[in-house]
Amino acid sequence: LPHNGQVAGTVFTAFAEAVDAGLGRWVRDNVPFPGTMIDRIVPATTDADRAEVAALIGLEDAWPVMGEPFLQWVVEERFAGARPPLELGGAEFVGDVAPYERMKLRMLNGTHSTMAYLGYLSGYEFIAQVIADADFARLVKNEMVEEIAPTLGMPTAQTDAYATQLVERYSNTAMKHRTYQIAMDGSQKLPQRLLGTVLDRLTAGAPFERLALGIAGWMVYARGSDLSGKPIVVQDPMAAEFAGVDPARLVEGYLRLERIFPRELAENAAFREAISAKVALIREVGAKEAVRRTA
Repeated sequence: LPHNGQVAGTVFTAFAEAVDAGLGRWVRDNVPFPGTMIDRIVPATTDADRAEVAALIGLEDAWPVMGEPFLQWVVEERFAGARPPLELGGAEFVGDVAPYERMKLRMLNGTHSTMAYLGYLSGYEFIAQVIADADFARLVKNEMVEEIAPTLGMPTAQTDAYATQLVERYSNTAMKHRTYQIAMDGSQKLPQRLLGTVLDRLTAGAPFERLALGIAGWMVYARGSDLSGKPIVVQDPMAAEFAGVDPARLVEGYLRLERIFPRELAENAAFREAISAKVALIREVGAKEAVRRTA
């Protein structure tokens, strides 16, 4: 089931109604669906991970899940009976999970995508390498604190602490989290990770230079070749559509893709100008220098 309680409730209730109308009514009246959010970075499993786990436990695990030490598990306190003791597993109970989910999607996932596209185009394989670059570290921290956090409606002390914690987590060299892995499926990720934040910034009349650079990095990356002309195997359900975009009219071509860019963004002159300027900057001076100038 989806981690969003409302969506899960709708899906499960509809299923129950399809089985039996009375069962559907009972589920709707008696079964709560608390939303949940889990924040933990989990790189793709490698053969080295399998070998390490086998050496540790003496058994072969075909697909061990490797995760960072950090774990945050947030659960809405909405239960039909007694609250299960999920705190024994580290759960944090809250009245509404949505603000935590939005903070995670925008601050962690949003900057992850920014680092993935610009980092890959700069020649970095892993996130820990990206964040070790002082210019990238400055860009990411400023993006979180100055552009993303003001859209969340959460206490500044909380978002500042989360931003500091994220930079530390990104710096974990034991986490072999590839920029290429994070770059996959950008068409599905950008709306919730970056575009929603940009819409909020535009509504507030606030700048979004660093967010714009991340989106521009995706546009350059998704076209299927790096800045030296070396092919990139773009893993995305819309990759065929990206390949058809005219490189000379890159921004215009992408903004026609309504499955990614809502009309209110695609037709916004300030947004089009900002993205066009960042694409031109990346192409002129390279991703790494563009990061330095924007950070």
